[in-house]
Amino acid sequence: MDSGDGIAIRWLGNPIFRDNEGHMPTFFQTFPVVLVDGDRIARADVLFGKVESKYNVEQVGVTVEFYGGKLNGIIYNDPATVERYTRCAQLGEIFELDHATLKSNDVFRSSPRGWFTFGHASFALFFFFRHIWHGARTLFRDVFVGIDPDLDAQVEFGAF
Repeated sequence: MDSGDGIAIRWLGNPIFRDNEGHMPTFFQTFPVVLVDGDRIARADVLFGKVESKYNVEQVGVTVEFYGGKLNGIIYNDPATVERYTRCAQLGEIFELDHATLKSNDVFRSSPRGWFTFGHASFALFFFFRHIWHGARTLFRDVFVGIDPDLDAQVEFGAF
C-alpha cells in the first residue's frame, strides 16, 4: 500500500461539496463521479473525458468546504481543485501523502492486509459451508443414499 499510495502524513478533513444552490450532501461512488443531493437528484459530475455535460463541475459551480483536519474551514471553488478532492473523497478519507520517501507511484491498490483478510474470509466461508454440508450428509444419510423411509418395514438393513 505504501508503494502505491505513499505514507499518510496528515488528515485533510471531511469534505462537503455544494453546488451554487447549496445542495450536495453526498455522492455516488462510481466512475465517472456523480454528485447527488439527499433526494438522489444528480447535481454535478466529474467525467473522465472532456465531454459536454449539463452537470459539469465548472457549469454547476461546485465548491468543496473542509471541516476538521489540516484544511478546516477552507473553501475551494476552482474546478480543477474540486475535481481532485472529489476523486480523492471517492476512495474514503482524504489524507496528505508522502510520495518521495518510498518512491510511491500513486497507483491505487489494495494492501497486503486487505488481501490477507480477503483470503482468510474466503477460506473461512468455504470451510464453514463445507462443514455444514458434511453435517447435513450425516444427519440425513438416508435421504442422500436414496433409501425410502418406508422401506424399514419391508427390509432389515444390516441383517447380512
